[in-house]
Amino acid sequence: MRLTLRGMAALAVVVLSIGLAYLAGDRALNAVAAPLLAALVVGAVLVWRAPAPSVSYGQIQSGYPGDERTVRVDVEGGGLLTVALSLPDGLAATDVDTVVSPPETVERSVRLGRRGIYRLDPPQLRQRDPLGFLERRVEAAATTEFVVFPRVYELDDNVLTRLFTDELAAERQQFDRLREYEPGDPLKNVHWKSSAKRDDLLVMEFAAAQEEETVHIAAEAADGYADEMAAAAATLALSALESGLSVALTVPDGNVRPGEGDEHRKTLMRLLAETEAGHLPNETRAGADVLVTVDSVGRTVRLADREQDFDAVFGAGGQPAEVGT
Repeated sequence: MRLTLRGMAALAVVVLSIGLAYLAGDRALNAVAAPLLAALVVGAVLVWRAPAPSVSYGQIQSGYPGDERTVRVDVEGGGLLTVALSLPDGLAATDVDTVVSPPETVERSVRLGRRGIYRLDPPQLRQRDPLGFLERRVEAAATTEFVVFPRVYELDDNVLTRLFTDELAAERQQFDRLREYEPGDPLKNVHWKSSAKRDDLLVMEFAAAQEEETVHIAAEAADGYADEMAAAAATLALSALESGLSVALTVPDGNVRPGEGDEHRKTLMRLLAETEAGHLPNETRAGADVLVTVDSVGRTVRLADREQDFDAVFGAGGQPAEVGT
């Protein structure tokens, strides 16, 4: 327990009043000193007897840059409390510094900024008397964390089919038979040698895959380009999941085994939220179905042995998509 600045000022007035009364013999000054001294004593008793407070955080839903969230601090206990909480850099919000009378809830609206995993440390608590003369620090144990995912971009029309159905899936299908060409068939499926013999276009038809298709996405970036790498990889990973594929991911800071579903999506996005720039081993690069590379030269996506420019895949402008958490 310690005196606040206000308490120190009050104590100084008490000492000065008593000193002047003693030196000058003006007992009227005791009328000033006595109430202040009594307030200090009563305040000390109130702070000493006040029940210890407890603090907990409300759940903060993870989201994407620009999303609005609410930080909620639930305070229980007695007396008056000063609650001070420093919010992490990367969130557009002011720190919490307020006086409450528990039970009470303190809320602060924040706008999510840079991608990353954010942790809220316990707030600083100071229990004080009603006049603010004395206070004591109280240790709180509350912590929480939430994830700001990378930006996700809109893909061009029909790009999902082109990326994950036509190019990747077709590579893994087994040849079934030849049939006559029909309008709309991809020209790359035309079997030109047989067509020449028949004087008619024949296309190759593939048997449906018997096993769940998995796409392995790998991403790397030079220093300073981690955010763009994470955004590209996140866009491709979510698109592959939406196409019904199982997705594996490798980035400089780790990897995620193949999987699908909502929990797998969160695992992928959490890794992409915290990964930094770096380069992958050659065997990882060669074994990936999709390789994202971002550096000072440009942004490229290698898919099915074809290297494409970032904007050719993500569309002109690369606008962030509206994505739920």
